[in-house]
Amino acid sequence: MGTSILLQGNLSGLIIPASGLLFAAWIYNSVAGAYLWVDAESVGVSRPWRGASCLKSDLDHLLVDNPGFRRGRPRCSFVRKDGRVAFRVPAKPYGRAQLATTAEYLKVPLTGSEWDW
Repeated sequence: MGTSILLQGNLSGLIIPASGLLFAAWIYNSVAGAYLWVDAESVGVSRPWRGASCLKSDLDHLLVDNPGFRRGRPRCSFVRKDGRVAFRVPAKPYGRAQLATTAEYLKVPLTGSEWDW
């Protein structure tokens, strides 16, 4: 069916399947979330489509905040010494105890309000 639509030049029949694939990819990215990793020199996150990392020596603190109802769930920002955010991960899957342990290992403070959890 899809091939015959392409051969006839009628692409409007592909809009719904393409939208469904994009929605499925968005769901996968939301559910798969992020894989947080730490090695001897750096910390980073691996995601299905993108990743980021930061040297441990460049890291200043971890900030847990809630971007608000319109923007989603609580997140943990890995903030560099120059004030820029290196990357963010969702906070809920890791929990406060695991993020606190990560911050302790990285020798940086974990900041943020209890209300953000």
